[in-house]
Amino acid sequence: MSRFFKILQLIFLSVTAGTTYGQNSISSIDLSQIKQNKVKNFIVEQKNQQIEYFSDLEVSVQKNDDLTNFKNYEKNYIVKEQSDVVWDIYQYSCQTDVWDINRVSFALLFARNSHSIYYANQDFYGLAEGQIYYLNLKILNGFYNLPVVFEIINVDPKNKLFEFSYLKGGKSQGKQTIQFVDTEDGYTRIIHKSFVKSKSKIRDKYLYPFFHNKIINEFHSNMRKMITEYCNNQKNMLVKAK
Repeated sequence: MSRFFKILQLIFLSVTAGTTYGQNSISSIDLSQIKQNKVKNFIVEQKNQQIEYFSDLEVSVQKNDDLTNFKNYEKNYIVKEQSDVVWDIYQYSCQTDVWDINRVSFALLFARNSHSIYYANQDFYGLAEGQIYYLNLKILNGFYNLPVVFEIINVDPKNKLFEFSYLKGGKSQGKQTIQFVDTEDGYTRIIHKSFVKSKSKIRDKYLYPFFHNKIINEFHSNMRKMITEYCNNQKNMLVKAK
């Protein structure tokens, strides 16, 4: 791990371990700091369903659940950098930037370990288990907006694996996994798998993969740009140091 990411890791650990605001109540969400109406409405619905605390929220699947009855999709990406670098950038980058792209806008994040809420106008570094993300998906150039809430359920540095599960109460059940694997030529293969099930077979078979592919393509493209920018900056620093 480079010095840059060691510093980011220290920042991340200090924030998650030391910043405790006690904001465990759904009512503590400041709706005025959320720009997406669909997400606001979703939060209001949660309150109407008598979901009082974030601790009441449950994931739709656990990391070791049997997913035999779920539709599954897989997409692979190649990044021409070593997997350690790619993993670090995915894990320690600013999450409010990572999840704020053209088809996806960041609304808020709740960190279970610190009982803290973070909004789109705040910087939050580091991806960890127990983080709950509220996002807005823009479908058909924003003609239709879909609120999505998921929780990070597994961060496995040894196997370079992230897993996040949709929460119960949303349109879909299931999870997504992102794994980073070394290729023979020293690059990184990113394997993005999705397991999904809803009340609509048409949605699961046709609509979900169509729009999902567009969204994850944009997400990984954004991450690739961040990786390229970081690596170019590192190379420039080495050149200047000589």
